[in-house]
Amino acid sequence: MAVKDISDVQVARAYDEFKKGWDVKPLRYPEDFLNEWTGQPYKVCLRAMERAERRGLIEYGVSLHCGWLTEKGQKILSEL
Repeated sequence: MAVKDISDVQVARAYDEFKKGWDVKPLRYPEDFLNEWTGQPYKVCLRAMERAERRGLIEYGVSLHCGWLTEKGQKILSEL
């Protein structure tokens, strides 16, 4: 169980899925996707999201789990 087991690409994909499902109820946050995909505990998923924010891949206002991808984060997804 380590943050290193969650890639920046996975975090970017989680934020992309969150954005796509904004109108779907119940709302699923990026950490929900990461937890499902990786099996890592929520606190590890949150740390990976914080790491992505420090690297400039995501931005957020009030809450980390309601953030969005930056241009740099979108570029990571487009390179797949």
